[in-house]
Amino acid sequence: MLLTSEAHAQRGLDLENDTLTQSVLIHPPIEATSDSFSLSTREHSYRSQLRIADQLARDFSVKKVGEDGIPRAYRLGTGGKQNEDWYGWRRDVLAPLRATVARVVEPDTTNVPGTMIGEAQPDLILFEDKEDSLTVAYAHVREITVEEGQTVEPGDVVGKVGNNANSRAPHVHVGAWKGNASKLGDKEGTPLQIQMDLYAKERFGRSSDE
Repeated sequence: MLLTSEAHAQRGLDLENDTLTQSVLIHPPIEATSDSFSLSTREHSYRSQLRIADQLARDFSVKKVGEDGIPRAYRLGTGGKQNEDWYGWRRDVLAPLRATVARVVEPDTTNVPGTMIGEAQPDLILFEDKEDSLTVAYAHVREITVEEGQTVEPGDVVGKVGNNANSRAPHVHVGAWKGNASKLGDKEGTPLQIQMDLYAKERFGRSSDE
């Protein structure tokens, strides 16, 4: 589902052909439905020299609000030194939209928080929506439960949150672009700004943890 929106935060783009006027609305990519948990997200700064999957990507992680009212990504007192300390670690990863799984690449390593193995095989799930001619990519997922050619619905469980390849902590990297999955390595094209559907539960008539 492509939406038209207006954005001013990103710089360095041609305003006559602003890629930020096009976006994709996705289901929350990580299950965090408990009252004490919340999704945290950060948009990458636009950089044309990156691959299209990274030019306007978003990173999603899970935080928990403590008794002091402060949201934290990992358990107080642990320093986040182990993956198990992080609230997002191995939580369910959810499909972004109704699509076909175009590609699956299983990770071959797991990082220790604070370090990363840049030469490691990058894990991937590519979701292709042929009707709207767009692709959504997930990275840093583990225990992937879907196969190439499989159709998924928004909110379907597709794996677990991991920490692998170019990652320093458990999270899910989400990138999107106009066109099919074969454009993954391209630098030219139209990256899509990612917007999260805050009404997914009502829209699809179920909670994401069902």
